Amino acid sequence: MAIELQGFKFTAIAGEALSAKQYMFMKLSADMTVVGTTALTDVPCGVLQNNPPIGGAAEVMVYGITKILAGVGALAAGNLVGCDAAGTAVVVDPDGVADNYYVGQIVIGCGAGEIGSALVNCASPVIQSGS
Repeated sequence: MAIELQGFKFTAIAGEALSAKQYMFMKLSADMTVVGTTALTDVPCGVLQNNPPIGGAAEVMVYGITKILAGVGALAAGNLVGCDAAGTAVVVDPDGVADNYYVGQIVIGCGAGEIGSALVNCASPVIQSGS
């Protein structure tokens, strides 16, 4: 069962319809405006906590323990995670492809397409070395 332990979150304007993106990674698109991440190289600013319409109030957790939607693969406790092109969480290898960011660690694992829990810190994203 996924859990949450709120740390710091902020409210921004939903720059697109986010009704299907709860527990997915967000990025800043303009001043205090967020949209879902769309590339492996996007820098996530947090994880969406609600499901607002375009122009609505988007609650974004920057750091803390949050529920998170897994992407194409399973997530296990201890895995480092970042975003994929769909905005879901995927395992990231710190020595993998350059220009990808890892922003959290799984605390409660889950299968692909399921909800798990991650300790995230999107205030200080770490870029992969690409070695």
